[in-house]
Amino acid sequence: MTAPGAAPETFYTVTAELALARHEPRVAALQYAAAAQANPNLWPRAVEVATEGLQPSLGLSAAERWIRADPASLEAQHAAGSAALALHKIAMAATHYRFVVANAPDGAAAAFAQLEKELRAADNAYGARELADHLAKVFPASAALLRLQGFTALRADDPAAAARDFASVLAQGETAGSKSTEAKAAATNAELTQAWRRARVLAGDVDAPLAESLAQAQREATPANRFDYSLLLWTAKRDKIAREQLEALADEPQARPDALRILGLLEFQAGDDAAAAARFTELLATGDYLDEAFYYLGLIADRRGDLERALRAYARVQSGEVLVPALLRAATILHTHGAEQQADELLDRLGGDEPGRTPEILAASAEIYAKSGQEDRALALLERARLEYPDSVELRYALATRYEQQGQVDAALKELQALLNDRPDDPAAQNALGYTLADHSRQLSRARSLIERAYAAAPKSAAIRDSLGWVLYRQGRTAQALPLLSEAFADEPGGDIGAHLGEVLWQLDQRAEAERIWTEARRIDADNRLVQSTRARLHEQKRANR
Repeated sequence: MTAPGAAPETFYTVTAELALARHEPRVAALQYAAAAQANPNLWPRAVEVATEGLQPSLGLSAAERWIRADPASLEAQHAAGSAALALHKIAMAATHYRFVVANAPDGAAAAFAQLEKELRAADNAYGARELADHLAKVFPASAALLRLQGFTALRADDPAAAARDFASVLAQGETAGSKSTEAKAAATNAELTQAWRRARVLAGDVDAPLAESLAQAQREATPANRFDYSLLLWTAKRDKIAREQLEALADEPQARPDALRILGLLEFQAGDDAAAAARFTELLATGDYLDEAFYYLGLIADRRGDLERALRAYARVQSGEVLVPALLRAATILHTHGAEQQADELLDRLGGDEPGRTPEILAASAEIYAKSGQEDRALALLERARLEYPDSVELRYALATRYEQQGQVDAALKELQALLNDRPDDPAAQNALGYTLADHSRQLSRARSLIERAYAAAPKSAAIRDSLGWVLYRQGRTAQALPLLSEAFADEPGGDIGAHLGEVLWQLDQRAEAERIWTEARRIDADNRLVQSTRARLHEQKRANR
């Protein structure tokens, strides 16, 4: 019922704006959709509110209604495609993006170049790759389309496919930017060449790309070429040589900030806190990458137990991708050390300041509550969040994790099965359900089938290789599990993968190596519970069997 004398759309728009002011994005999106049904001119605003409020199902519905009202609208078609991608409705997304590309005023190449920017940043990396492949079946092969396929394949953990796509672009002797200025074309070609080499290294073809990059750095000894060679060495895990190259670059004023940043990250990932702290402290003196430097100095102090120093460092992070993680770590420290009210105030303020990352903040908040023993509060928060953001994959995974850690395994599996029902071709959803089944020794044949489907789509994903190794171990195929887990740990040392690899080594009577892996995993990921519990459980079994 509308207010007396008010047009229906006015009533709904007013209530929608009030909902936005109260940080109720789903209510706002629903109200704007109702307003647009009375006034079709409001469909663009309804789509905008749904999109900004992280409600892709509502956004897709609104965009489709907008298309019915204005079939030629590229903006509506683009909005529908973006929402469908977020929901992993790839065929539907491809239909809408196909319309956008075919009718782009600047031509297909420009449309693919713009789409490349979007998909390289998309949350749904596997869906982005599948979308690019769908479009390749419709449009003639071009430099812009091959670039799109290459970069999406690289993000989706299929570097061999990416290398083939990049090689095809380079073989054409042109790039998507080659018709602009020579400088822009050269920069585009340099980026593509570096991506091609990196993809080959990740796919296992290491020596040739490194030799090519070194030759170029020697032939054209610019800081950019030398830096590219250093990064390629890092990708190839030639850490010693990479350090030497980066340290030489750090002596040159022009290259110093970038070199110090990468050196700091390299030392941090290796678990060498003292060396990493020295690098990031030096980086502060350059005036560049300040937010990253403070964030990692905070993490290092956090790992060392110097919580006061950690809080001071986190507080100095002002912007960028590390802002939310920094403040979440600060809230964790406050919450677990007696300052619960201040922690909750920080989390509330963070949610208001960063509405586009609300699901991430809510999931992290639940984890903070759980770690401080407030399991019921954590679960209640996630169940409420699930209603407000029903399409959030991150929140659904977090909810399944909470169910599992509370011993409600059936509830966790039900949530993951529902997610897979919604996204049946999503490798991440396949892997999540398959791994959870395997971890609880349930339906191992089905678990393995799910994980193998995910592995076929993303053969270089460390998480998926870990899952495949783990399900093989659960099936009693311990020797087959070992190489998969070893490769996964080499790519992403620490955490759960280290726990799994150590257990397999232990069962193969390689116990000294198991201890070494667990120690390394703990050094890199000191808070990981699985490493600690796995080690303790197997030691206890050893004592009981004496």
